[in-house]
Amino acid sequence: MRVPILFNLLLSVLLMASLPAMAADDTDNNYRLGGGYLIGESGLRIGGYSEVKTAVPRAAPWHFEVSDLSLFLTWDNGSRLHFFSELEAGDLLSANQHQSLGTQDVHFEFERFYLDTLVSNNLTVRLGKFLTPIGQWNLIHAAPLVWTTSRPVATNNLFSTHASGLMLHGSVSVADRLLEYSVYGDLSERIDPHRSSNPFEHALGGHLRYALTDSLQIAGSFASFVLNNEPSKRFYLAGFDLAWTYQKFELSSEIAYRTGDHATIKDSWQGFVQSVMPLSQQWFAIGRYELFEQPSDKMGQVGLLGIAYKPLPPLVLKLEYQLGEHNEMLAPDGLFASVAVLF
Repeated sequence: MRVPILFNLLLSVLLMASLPAMAADDTDNNYRLGGGYLIGESGLRIGGYSEVKTAVPRAAPWHFEVSDLSLFLTWDNGSRLHFFSELEAGDLLSANQHQSLGTQDVHFEFERFYLDTLVSNNLTVRLGKFLTPIGQWNLIHAAPLVWTTSRPVATNNLFSTHASGLMLHGSVSVADRLLEYSVYGDLSERIDPHRSSNPFEHALGGHLRYALTDSLQIAGSFASFVLNNEPSKRFYLAGFDLAWTYQKFELSSEIAYRTGDHATIKDSWQGFVQSVMPLSQQWFAIGRYELFEQPSDKMGQVGLLGIAYKPLPPLVLKLEYQLGEHNEMLAPDGLFASVAVLF
């Protein structure tokens, strides 16, 4: 019975995802699909993204959800100040094998809200709640901007995906190439009282990204932090990631290693490598392999094969299957599909 249900859900997904594209009016110069709506001369722009997804795990019931509806509000009038916020409504509609379609799991959260102040061409000061600059996936994690429905374990399992406090970021030229940097400190309780799950406490960290060539970038991350659910332990994390592109071919990888100052903290490392190969102008094949240490002391691994269809740059349809070993908790076997649109 799973296949007919999945087919009907995917048809619903396709219909819902097509609505924003059909609503775009080429005669309205203030709106562009994927670029948001500019409110007159105010400097305010409204945009966002939405995702509808379904999953059929091999060892668990299927489930379907309108998983994200995120609203972006940006203010930029050309001055030294720039404001950005993202309000997310999660699980707006959900259903599974034992539950009819409903809104019982809906929740709201400010994913991001911060004020940037341009100090110079090389330095910007950010105050507020922002995505933790560890790796690359966490910084571009919005569903229309990534290639798979499922998220690699290494991109969110060992650290908090958000930080709230102060960040210094910018870029400088090194050997005629661009070096991007960010350094941040977390002040979660004062700035973000309604925080994401298991947030940072008293965190310090930084991130460096260097363009070796026009097509190859490498980056390193470091962080020292306490997690809200383990306040007596301090963790230390180091990360490395790279991204290579050639025409529409892509290769990316992230590795994260975490240790701590408490005898009960087990050293953990996790990582993945992912490739994207164009099949045509709009169809792409995706392959990924992951390794991750777990509290069970067993090394988990999972492989993924998927396909993505982009009829328009802001719209992507994804279908994938993943299979692994000792992966039931973090990346279960099964079939996953989604439609995401940037509006």
